[in-house]
Amino acid sequence: MTTLTLEQRREIDLVKEQLVQRAEKLLDDVGLGTMERNLFGHSQLRNLSAIAVETQSPAVVTNFIRFQIGRAKKDQGWAKPVAGKRLGQHFIEALEGEEELIPRLALEISRQPKEAAGTQVVRIELIRHFVGFASRYLRFLDLDRPGRNGEEHS
Repeated sequence: MTTLTLEQRREIDLVKEQLVQRAEKLLDDVGLGTMERNLFGHSQLRNLSAIAVETQSPAVVTNFIRFQIGRAKKDQGWAKPVAGKRLGQHFIEALEGEEELIPRLALEISRQPKEAAGTQVVRIELIRHFVGFASRYLRFLDLDRPGRNGEEHS
């Protein structure tokens, strides 16, 4: 198993602000701030985070999202239509789209002169942070998100 070098960890630390901004932008762009809590919530992001932590493969993470899209009701959760795509597809694009932040940063960081870990290891680490930042931002959005009558959120 390949691990991150100290230099790569330092580089990842330096780009966390960009990851926070991209995660928040994604949630804003897909309208999670106005989407009812029962249509997409913390359990979806917690499950995604758990998958990201237990694997070294970004493909496993996107495969999980595709699975969730396929098993969800047509208009809820990962399968909810948003701006011409399913909600999960927006997440997949953020994680693997060639023009997107995470793949671009992974290439830049793994090309450092004393690189020991491959791009995949750097990318999964960036994905873990990204999902964590998205989950935190969703908690903030919950302050104004509609939910079922009398529903508490924790």
